[in-house]
Amino acid sequence: MATKRVLESRDALRLLVPGPLALVTTMYRDQPNVMTAGWLLPLSFDPVLIGVAIHPGRLTHEFATKSEVFALNIPNVDLISAVHACGMTSGREGDKWDATGLTPAEAVEIEAPLVAECVAHIECGLMDRRMWGDHDLFVGRVLAVQADDEAFQGSWQIEEDAGRLLHHLGADRYAGLGKPYRMLAEGEEEGDRR
Repeated sequence: MATKRVLESRDALRLLVPGPLALVTTMYRDQPNVMTAGWLLPLSFDPVLIGVAIHPGRLTHEFATKSEVFALNIPNVDLISAVHACGMTSGREGDKWDATGLTPAEAVEIEAPLVAECVAHIECGLMDRRMWGDHDLFVGRVLAVQADDEAFQGSWQIEEDAGRLLHHLGADRYAGLGKPYRMLAEGEEEGDRR
C-alpha cells in the first residue's frame, strides 16, 4: 500500500475536486458578465436547489446579488482556453465575452445571458446568499435547464466528445473525464441495459 502524507486542511478542497466547472453568467443594468466557478454543489431535490461559492470581490457576486438571478453554463473540454481566461480576469478589467470569443445567448427564464458554446445551462433565481469563510454561497432555485443531446442523456455521455466535461485540478491544470464505469445489478450481465 502506498504511503500517505499529511496535508494542510486547505488541501481538502482539492481532494474533493474534480467536479465539473461552470461559467457563471449574470447581468446587471444591461452589462453581462461571465466568470469561471469550480465550487458547485447540488443542495435539494424539492425544490431543486444548487449552490455556487463566489468571492465577494468578484463582479459576478455583485451582479448576482443585485439582479437576484444567475446561470450555470457547463463547458466541455473544447472551451478550455475561454474557461481559463474567464477565471483569470475580472469583468471590471474589460469585456470577457469579446476577449474569449464566447457568444451570449438568450435565456429561457432569467435576464442574464447563457454561453451558447456550452453543452448545458442551468438558470437560477437567487433564493439565499450566506457568507461561509471568505466566499459567499449563492443558493439558486433552478428555473430552467437545457442540455445538448450528444452530451447528456440522463447522465453525461463522457464517451462522446460533446460530453467530455472540463474539470479544474488546480492552477493551470485541467482534465476531461474519460472512461465511464457502470456497476452491474445482481443477475445483470455485461451488455444488459436497464
